[in-house]
Amino acid sequence: MWFAASRLSYLGIFFGVAAAIGYFAGHWADDRFHTTPWLSMVGLMVGIAAGFKELWRVTKQLRKEQEQDTASK
Repeated sequence: MWFAASRLSYLGIFFGVAAAIGYFAGHWADDRFHTTPWLSMVGLMVGIAAGFKELWRVTKQLRKEQEQDTASK
């Protein structure tokens, strides 16, 4: 149980870091192209989408492992 929890504990940090990287990349592009605040918002949305993609990937992997465990019993 603790091993499974430790495998999932990074997801919260991943969401925050992905959103921050997306926002700051968009903010940098806003400064460069003078498009404030549009690229910051786009970058934030891309970061959030990256977080959800990682959540989807981990969920799919865990579901596959559970199906293999129940099939072997």
